Amino acid sequence: MTVYVSEVTPTTIKFKKSNDGPMYTMNLSDLISVTYSNGTTDNFSTAPVVINNNNNEQHSNKKAKDKDDDEMLAPSKKYGGPRVGLTYLAAGTTRTRIADAFNRADITPLISQFGWQFETRIFTLESGAAGLVEFVPLIGGLEQGLFLPSANVLIGFRGANGIEFGVGPSVSLAGFGLVLATGASFKIGKVTFPVNVAFSPNIKKMLPDTYQYNPSTGQYVTVPGTTTNSGFRLSFFIGFNSRKG
Repeated sequence: MTVYVSEVTPTTIKFKKSNDGPMYTMNLSDLISVTYSNGTTDNFSTAPVVINNNNNEQHSNKKAKDKDDDEMLAPSKKYGGPRVGLTYLAAGTTRTRIADAFNRADITPLISQFGWQFETRIFTLESGAAGLVEFVPLIGGLEQGLFLPSANVLIGFRGANGIEFGVGPSVSLAGFGLVLATGASFKIGKVTFPVNVAFSPNIKKMLPDTYQYNPSTGQYVTVPGTTTNSGFRLSFFIGFNSRKG
């Protein structure tokens, strides 16, 4: 359509269809282009609207970073959660000492355990696997009216698939020992659900020789030392972990 352009503003164009006709006004957004009599052309096609998504992008990036921190088991992050389970106490001096401490003839070898796991990642691999240190204090035997505290420290490794294992010292009413643990962790959202089995091997101790005085002979008699066995402990635990920092 040929018109006589009178004025072009940033948003509108004013024109006449004839020199002596009325003035019309049209929005530039309704035009594609205008070609003037001298051959020049103004294009008015709608330009893409740029929306500032910096805030959304920053929020998305933060969420992605938090997710990466969890998925990659980021070092310096601390995790923790409750643990419940059962422990089997094999026959040996461990059960004897516990029974003596509580003035009991014997105790049921299967006892409950309640505690908390404190976990810190010490390094992280690009695959998502990580090294970790765990501290697990426990209270056992409550269902039998017993109060059996124990503390375990494990240095371990968890693969990217959640399979984990660790080893470390353990201390309880039975004394010092070693604990070996293995298991798997299943992640749902930002919460991890571990299932673990722990084993404390039997500790064999050789008691030293003793000497007893025999009044009939007036001499001391050597009594050979005996061997004691602590009995092994086998535990099964479940619980959950969440990030603490």
